[in-house]
Amino acid sequence: MKKFIVFFILILAGTHIATAQDLDRLMEEVAKNEKAQRQVVDKTMLGASMAQAQAQDPTGELKSKMPSFMQKIDSIQVVTLEEGAPDTRNTVLENLNSFKDDDIYSTLVRVKDGEDNVRIIAKKNGEAVSDVYIFVVDEDDIVLVKMSGRLEQSDLEDIVKEQTKNKK
Repeated sequence: MKKFIVFFILILAGTHIATAQDLDRLMEEVAKNEKAQRQVVDKTMLGASMAQAQAQDPTGELKSKMPSFMQKIDSIQVVTLEEGAPDTRNTVLENLNSFKDDDIYSTLVRVKDGEDNVRIIAKKNGEAVSDVYIFVVDEDDIVLVKMSGRLEQSDLEDIVKEQTKNKK
């Protein structure tokens, strides 16, 4: 009987692992498309880019408008696919539509307006948020963004505000 229970638990655990959601894998699949572009920017590159942009801003306005969460980002990965990938577009939409929040992932924003689909998802690592995914799929383009760092709830609110302010 003990063997049966252990076997049953192993099957359940294996099934859970096999069906686990993996947003990184989705991004990798889109990046495999020959028309896709993938860019990874690490903390050093982010810091250098921000410093250069601020140095070229004589008004100092850029620094004052820079969201505070940007200082906590360790890397940003962006995958873009423009025009002509209906199969990939359908795959991404199917994955996003079947995506379910759980103990690790939680949806912060989900917007569907005609052909435009936007979803912002946070990934927890313990109590902290380690990654924020932004998925934008419209009629022609796919843009997938992953921001990694050690973020707090207020940072998530800022990210959502930043991403939705131009939609109004």
